[in-house]
Amino acid sequence: MALQKPMPGTARRRKADWVRGRGPDSMRGELKRGISLRRKQLNKKVRHGTKEVLRHAEYKRVVKTLYEVDFT
Repeated sequence: MALQKPMPGTARRRKADWVRGRGPDSMRGELKRGISLRRKQLNKKVRHGTKEVLRHAEYKRVVKTLYEVDFT
């Protein structure tokens, strides 16, 4: 029995190919939510704002608090 060959439109190939698809690894996902867009903001915030080690997606979440205003 022959092994099944991967079809050209499978999810694995779509994830591996950044030009195709609309997921986080696609070109569209990188344009909208990519770290490379906010690299300077993130690096500045991490360098000057925090002393703890950031792991996994915590590095991405730092930018959300960048422009928050404290009304207290």
